[in-house]
Amino acid sequence: MDRIRIVGRDEAPPEVQGIYDGLEEKFQKVPNLFGTVAHHPPALRPLLELFVSIYEDTSLPPRVVELAIIRVSYALQSHYCLTMHKAFALEVGIEDDELRTLISDGPYDRFPEAERAVIEYAADYATDSRKITDAQYARLREHYSEEQVVNLSMLMGVSRLFGDMANSLHIPLDAITKPTA
Repeated sequence: MDRIRIVGRDEAPPEVQGIYDGLEEKFQKVPNLFGTVAHHPPALRPLLELFVSIYEDTSLPPRVVELAIIRVSYALQSHYCLTMHKAFALEVGIEDDELRTLISDGPYDRFPEAERAVIEYAADYATDSRKITDAQYARLREHYSEEQVVNLSMLMGVSRLFGDMANSLHIPLDAITKPTA
């Protein structure tokens, strides 16, 4: 059962209406997660700007972005985020059998070393970021710049925020398409 009502367009305040226009242009609808955040309008625009800056304005390969989000979503058992991002993952070339491996506890040896470093980092980041070791960080830095590691960490932090919100508020699934570039 949903715990919170999604703010519909007809009840959204004027400052949210404009944000909804942009979301509908990008997703063909207002995703339920953002319709939930609209209960606190001052947070909606900055949250979307942060999301765009780390999800779209990145030098990380789209496949790596989705690998990280899927691992965080799996670790949190966020059905909402897993469902949304499984579709996106397929669009960026992650295969069904790779998805099945990602939403299990491995082994991840089928993935290239650079991707394994991200997958393992994401799993620990989601469950207890204090467990991330210097060795894990060094593995990431073998393949990714400092800017990319910061971007990856922010991406996983926002994914964790979204997953925790979806889980705690029982945000219902919605059918959307991948955002346009």
